[in-house]
Amino acid sequence: MKKITFKSILFLVLALCSMSITAQGVLPSSDTFRLRNVETGLFLTDAGASAQPVTMTNLDEDDISTHWTFIESGAFYNIDNKDGSAGILRAPGMGGPGGPYVVLSTGTTTSSGDKIWTIEHNATDDTYRFQSGTSSRYMYHELDGTVTHIPVAATDDRSNWELVPYVQDEVEPAPDEDTNPDLSCPSSDEFRNATRTSSDLLNPVNVGTIDDRTCYADYSEFDLYGKTWGVYNITDGSNHLDTNGLQPRIERSLPRSQETGVGSYARFTGTFRILEVGETGNSNTEGTYIAQAKGKHDLNLEPGGSPDPAICLFLAKPVMGTGINAGKQVAFDIYAERITVRGGEGPDREEEFIVTVDKDEEIDFVLDVGFAEDPTDPTKKIHYCNASFNGIEENWNIPNPEAGLESGIRYGVYRVRGGRAQTRWANTTYQKVEVVDSGNAPDGIYRFKNLATGKYLRDAGDGSIIASDSGVGSDKEWQFVAVPGTSYYNIDSQGPRKIIRHTGAFQLVGTNISAPNGTNDKLWDVILNGDGSYSFEAIAKNGRLLYHDVDNSMVISTNTDDRSKWILESTTLSSSGPELKTSSIKIYPNPANDRFTIAFKNISNIEGVEIYSILGKRVYQNEFNGSDLVVESANFKAGVYLVKALADDNKVYHTKLVIE
Repeated sequence: MKKITFKSILFLVLALCSMSITAQGVLPSSDTFRLRNVETGLFLTDAGASAQPVTMTNLDEDDISTHWTFIESGAFYNIDNKDGSAGILRAPGMGGPGGPYVVLSTGTTTSSGDKIWTIEHNATDDTYRFQSGTSSRYMYHELDGTVTHIPVAATDDRSNWELVPYVQDEVEPAPDEDTNPDLSCPSSDEFRNATRTSSDLLNPVNVGTIDDRTCYADYSEFDLYGKTWGVYNITDGSNHLDTNGLQPRIERSLPRSQETGVGSYARFTGTFRILEVGETGNSNTEGTYIAQAKGKHDLNLEPGGSPDPAICLFLAKPVMGTGINAGKQVAFDIYAERITVRGGEGPDREEEFIVTVDKDEEIDFVLDVGFAEDPTDPTKKIHYCNASFNGIEENWNIPNPEAGLESGIRYGVYRVRGGRAQTRWANTTYQKVEVVDSGNAPDGIYRFKNLATGKYLRDAGDGSIIASDSGVGSDKEWQFVAVPGTSYYNIDSQGPRKIIRHTGAFQLVGTNISAPNGTNDKLWDVILNGDGSYSFEAIAKNGRLLYHDVDNSMVISTNTDDRSKWILESTTLSSSGPELKTSSIKIYPNPANDRFTIAFKNISNIEGVEIYSILGKRVYQNEFNGSDLVVESANFKAGVYLVKALADDNKVYHTKLVIE
């Protein structure tokens, strides 16, 4: 047996010391590190709040919750997270808040015994162990995912950690960035434009009409990265045109889509870069708007708030750098700041985070604002505001779509309550589509037949509105007339009187007032019911409907039974019209989907073709004098239609069409 000498023991001790060094001086630097567990490969992650257990994640290297520094505290270290929200690591005992010996995020740096760590370095594989104080317990990634400190051998890699340096790239100014330290308007007044639209270039590359309310700079252009960029720079307090405290801006306004029918929209596309935004140190006031959706609404429906609010603003807030980028804006968090009610201001607005973009990063942006069919109820519509940032979508429906009157868009740079704001825009496009909204009210002239009683609504000629057994005669014929500036209608008699008024006593009166008329007591909302009948709501009377009462009178009532429902019989498609000659018109295919052909046989001199829905609303019209007509029907809703051909000898030919 080999003899063990003092010299051999000393050699062993020195060898062990070379592998495990305690106390100060063992870290490669005082830089920022990510702590990766050797066994699991996951990174130690701050809890984000004090007295909460730390976690293990695989978050991106730029996520600050995985960034740690080591701060000397006597012969030991505090292990401090860089996000500043929870501070250093604490190693509690058996009764810790997160469970026995579960490691926590806690307060500021301290020399308290449960917040100091001894660091041991294994030079062989360049890994580290973190001993809580002098307790012989080591930070450990448990099988259940928690992080504890326990007695454990160095051979268990769940107690071993790699220090991954977090290396920052210094953020440099963009080639077209304004870095002038003087944020005041030039004393030369060269940018003090007389009006909001007088400072634009002759043929700007960016679409829209300039709205320049800053004396700091004018709109200009710069070629960079293969694009021509519109330059938008403003500074705090530089609005020289408004004296009411409005914020500086250089924006471009675009002509609004001023119809509210399904299919109406305004669409803007472009590429932007953000170089700088307003900075105050207060999250409630800092940041800058880069684009916004606009739109007026019906004040009869939403009488409060602004009549022309910013429906949704896209707000960029600064993300400040650390380390070599401390004090610099390195990225921007983009939020949707939007109304919760029409005309919403102050508390009637909300913010929702969308995406973080880097400084000077090119972002492809799309903003759609318009009206579409409600996917949950085809009898209703939505007013949408949908945005996309490099494919990341933020889709939102504007409250109370029936109150909306238009869809508009502005973009550029707006609001800076501290410092300077700079955006760049390239490849901008804009289009709008306007579809007239007839609401639920079909076009044409109709007889109103009560669903429950079968009686017709009649204009008696003396101001009274009464029930009639017969539907024959112009005094039983009515037309819906849209009232401009609202989403409502007058009900207009084709008989001796004109539009219907509802009284304070809930009676109906035939007036001598011509349509359209926007007085509240003459406005009606037309409601299409699920059974194909209609109801007519008196706008000024809190939900009361046109009603055939049990005493045979015509009133407005809160009752919603079948006496409040009406069948519309179209006079346009009256069977008393010209003789029906279906055999002379052939449609194929029938039923149809995307397109169909109308063929005319033994009919000469066709002057035009009209197609009507089953409710009598004309959905298609074409002047035509050939033998075959191909109709694209992709926009037709499924249902039954009547095709009407008009000949020059005043004969009318009909046939039925089915769209699947």
